[in-house]
Amino acid sequence: MFRTAALVAAVLFPISALATPISVHNTGVNSSDVLVAPGAQTAFWTLLTEPLGASETIGSNPFRYFNGSYAADSATSAWVSPNANGNAGVGGNYVYQLLIDLTGLDPSTAVITGRFGTDNDGFIDVNGGPAAASQGFAGFGVLTNFTLSSGFHTGINSIQISVDNGGDPTAFRAEFLRADANPVGGSTTVPEPTSMLLLGSGVVAAAARRRRQRSRPQ
Repeated sequence: MFRTAALVAAVLFPISALATPISVHNTGVNSSDVLVAPGAQTAFWTLLTEPLGASETIGSNPFRYFNGSYAADSATSAWVSPNANGNAGVGGNYVYQLLIDLTGLDPSTAVITGRFGTDNDGFIDVNGGPAAASQGFAGFGVLTNFTLSSGFHTGINSIQISVDNGGDPTAFRAEFLRADANPVGGSTTVPEPTSMLLLGSGVVAAAARRRRQRSRPQ
């Protein structure tokens, strides 16, 4: 009876596909994902755009920056700034990006969650699209939760944080909690062929007939 039930369950209930982790990196870490000391240059996140007149180098990595007014750093992420002293020198929007690789993964199934902060106001998005979450002016005392689940495409993608420097110092922070997607060709469920479903129905019917036959008086 156990074998019959197990076969029917295997036939009638779909198999869940396991999601594949996406490689993401918090702010404030080195190339080994270990926090650097305050004032040291970090890895992974790079400057994408800056306001006119800014002197920072496009493509450069930010520096870890500590400020007691900000939400406290964690053991895995810290605030970063265009310069070690926390200053950018020029007001306006600075955009930093983290590149992620979805090669072999279905971009429509990608989900990345976490929390972020900016000084001053700012937002996070995918590939320069609509803001997925925003933080208000002078809201840097707490971090804002975000979920990125749309706007991805095949291959290399860009997670971007835009920071409005309304006056030095200026900084931002990102900490990821989840990042995964299904493999290309995979799905959350694996449908079974019609013939297998019919086989499952036949197994159930046959088991029922045997039970009725055994229950008849001899």
